[in-house]
Amino acid sequence: MARRRVPPVPAGNGVAPPAGRGLSRASRRALALPGVPPALVLGWHRAFGGGPGRRGRAAATVARLGLPLLLITVALGAWTTIERFDSRPERLGLPAALTARPAEGVGDREARALLQRSPDVVAAHRGLEVAALVPGQTGTIALRGLGTRQDPYPYSVVEGRPAHGPDEAVAGQGLLDLLDVEVGDWVRLTVAGRPQVLHLVGRSIEPENGGRVVSTSLDTLRENDPALQPALYHVRIRPGADPHAVRAELAEAAAGRLDLHEVAGPADGLTSLRGVVAGLIAVLALIGLTEVSSAIGGTVRESRRDLLALKAMGLSPRQITAVTVTAAAATALAAAVAGTALGVPLAHWLIDHQGRTSGVGAGIAHGPPVPYLLALSAAAVLGAAALAVLPAARAARRRPADTLSAVA
Repeated sequence: MARRRVPPVPAGNGVAPPAGRGLSRASRRALALPGVPPALVLGWHRAFGGGPGRRGRAAATVARLGLPLLLITVALGAWTTIERFDSRPERLGLPAALTARPAEGVGDREARALLQRSPDVVAAHRGLEVAALVPGQTGTIALRGLGTRQDPYPYSVVEGRPAHGPDEAVAGQGLLDLLDVEVGDWVRLTVAGRPQVLHLVGRSIEPENGGRVVSTSLDTLRENDPALQPALYHVRIRPGADPHAVRAELAEAAAGRLDLHEVAGPADGLTSLRGVVAGLIAVLALIGLTEVSSAIGGTVRESRRDLLALKAMGLSPRQITAVTVTAAAATALAAAVAGTALGVPLAHWLIDHQGRTSGVGAGIAHGPPVPYLLALSAAAVLGAAALAVLPAARAARRRPADTLSAVA
């Protein structure tokens, strides 16, 4: 009976895996440096080194993982903007926390004296709002006279400058779009049958009336009609004061001579939107988790091909595991950097575009704080590393025969 040699390991199928390029010169130099962990260099090489095919797959993996991180960054920008409406309303066109209307027979001096009784009141700006007609439009727009030249109203001007001189005014984005004018133009309005010509020197954030508002000083309106008297007071309170408590205190002191109301901020109607944003972030996080798992699976499959070479280099199973974990973490880090770097300007553009189309105007967007972005990036990197530990450890402890069978 003829004897036959039995191969010590199962024979391959004759189809070798595509060979990539070896270590780059920079990687070899890094390995030669004292104190540099080999797992760090080899893991980075596995993630982004090799031939064009491997680099292309790495770029596709970074893009797939970076997309949900980009959308999470946009969602965080929307969340931060909503929070800013609550915490910094003066930056968004709402410097006053209360409005007060004097009762019949209460003069300007008496009304201001009543409002100044509370130590929490910083200023009470006299104001007046009238309906005005503009050429070519059948509807009316709001013309406001707020503050005086000696006591100017603190507009939130995001383009141009505040109105200081005679006939100067600021307008909302909705009015600029309605009249097809820009900052620096002159506009002609009609108030109670009298013409009013104003020079638009700035664009302010106007969350009311769809931004179709022109604001000037009370002195400018009185120059056109000296009989006009302030009918409304915008009350600013000190930071940290409770508007409800200040209103109750002023109402008790006024004894019915003032009609006081709290200013409703835009964030009051956006409370439900916060839940939507939180749910969207959770869904995007699950999508990102799925992409991370897919990327780890591909990294582990590639590690099986390199297992024999890594063992031949003298690496222990723990070091081989560290190579795979480093590769997964490096891929997540690249995706986090790309996603946040592109997500911040995209969030600004989307929010400002929405503000511009709604008439409020651009300039309301506020990107996520840097700690939020760092926490998002750290969560992506640490999550990828944690998910890669177990499959990487199993792959590193495979027997050489099993490894050759899987590669073949």
